[in-house]
Amino acid sequence: MTDELESLVVSGKDINRKLVADILAPYLRLDKDVCNIRPVGGWDALKAYQKILLYLLSRKAMVALEFGIPAEGATAGEVAKDTGLKTGTVNPALRELLDDDRLIDQGEDSRYFIPNHAIERVKTMLSKK
Repeated sequence: MTDELESLVVSGKDINRKLVADILAPYLRLDKDVCNIRPVGGWDALKAYQKILLYLLSRKAMVALEFGIPAEGATAGEVAKDTGLKTGTVNPALRELLDDDRLIDQGEDSRYFIPNHAIERVKTMLSKK
């Protein structure tokens, strides 16, 4: 006999790999040699917050693919450096995504990341251009 409540159980560690790939594919590729992103397609037309979301999602994908990066999360400085955005743009965008939109979270190590449960909302947010 199956417990109806069991159908509600999810693991915070599981990611929908197809969903993540579908979100990232139009905008970037993952460079395994240097463990970083390679923008393609419509990347340049994106707003700063969209680039940040894609970057953080790409780090989640790199961890899932075992690229060897030390953490899924990234500091504000890493986000700025790896996306090409200015720090003065990144910091307010991260605060807004964290506090207002609640699409990202911040670990005790001050690194920002996208919780697995927010991936669908990230997809929706990226479709709003």
